[in-house]
Amino acid sequence: MSETVIKINLDKYRLDGEAILVIDTVDKTAPAKGGIRVHPGVTEEEIAALASEMTKKCILADLPFGGAKGGIRLRDMSKVEEAMYAFGRELSKIEVLPYKWCAAPDVNTGARNIDAFIAGCASVKGWRKARLAATGKSTGIPHELGSTAHGVVYSIEETIKGLDLDLSLSGARVMVEGLGEVGGNAVKILAGKGAKIVGVSDVSGAMYCPDGFDPGELCGMLEAKLRIEECLCQFHKAWCYPNPAALLTLDADILVLAGPGRSLTADVCRRLKVRLIAEGANIAYADNCLRQAVHKMGIVSIPGIIANSGGVISSYEEWLLEQEDLISMPLESKWERVKASVERRILRNITEMCALLKTTDKTPLECAWEMSDRRLERARTESRNLRNLTKQINRELEEKFAVYTR
Repeated sequence: MSETVIKINLDKYRLDGEAILVIDTVDKTAPAKGGIRVHPGVTEEEIAALASEMTKKCILADLPFGGAKGGIRLRDMSKVEEAMYAFGRELSKIEVLPYKWCAAPDVNTGARNIDAFIAGCASVKGWRKARLAATGKSTGIPHELGSTAHGVVYSIEETIKGLDLDLSLSGARVMVEGLGEVGGNAVKILAGKGAKIVGVSDVSGAMYCPDGFDPGELCGMLEAKLRIEECLCQFHKAWCYPNPAALLTLDADILVLAGPGRSLTADVCRRLKVRLIAEGANIAYADNCLRQAVHKMGIVSIPGIIANSGGVISSYEEWLLEQEDLISMPLESKWERVKASVERRILRNITEMCALLKTTDKTPLECAWEMSDRRLERARTESRNLRNLTKQINRELEEKFAVYTR
């Protein structure tokens, strides 16, 4: 594997910030894939770690992409759209877009921001080529539909089945950290499947109700895009916490992590009171060495490279539709195609992971890494064999028809 790092100063666009792209290449013919996150504290180390995780995620989901990640360190968060336009324009000037990287939404970016990114690319390459520069756009398959959350919930259901856990999603007590695109949609899907949502958190705080929140009231808060601190009076039976991290150590059956990441610290891991964790967030643990301790506590932690792969699978389906010039099909048809693809790919991974967990002492992430390494080696072998076979066939045909070219 090799890594390419590109940094772009945004001063010329009158923006106080820097854009970073890390491409983690793995001998792929398709572009590298990964979203763009924007916040004042973005670092190159964070983006590089996420790009590496995207590589494994794409391998496990059997997608033809390499891994990548984009980030914009931006002081004024009211200028996200302008920064995305600048990022898209500058990368197009140096021939990175649209063929070396295909972007997507991530933290603090959505369909509208991706539209601005594509507009930046189009200002250099034209609109036809620019449409291949990103997925998750308004006219494609917006991630706001909940592809990542759908994958997270599906991974929970299949893990419960695969490990024969004495647990059912219907009636299970669930806590959700983070109420953005992933967490908010997860709450709606889980409530629709009969789960009891007992705790939620966002950047403004956390609230917990041992008997479960009223699904209608909770979903109403999400639809209104309110922060927890803005509607505490509505949930008068809830226990309230100003620190969002307080939620993580409360009692529940299932914990869905959909926050900014690295929330499972050593202190939090020691005090976990759940049976199953679904990593809807990228890089959920402050340090991967903590996973062994959580595993020994009997807690199943579904790794993010499997659980939250719904987003990149959705991106792949949109990318395919662009290639096939079918992007104008009805949104409902596109969404059904995405759900089927997400379920098929995640089912395969969860089934294989559960089989390994039953026969080894490895953590779920170690099982996923083993699966990824095995598939990457197989893909490289098949690619090498195909190249050799192609050369052999070409030589044979050149010799056979040499008389016509003399």
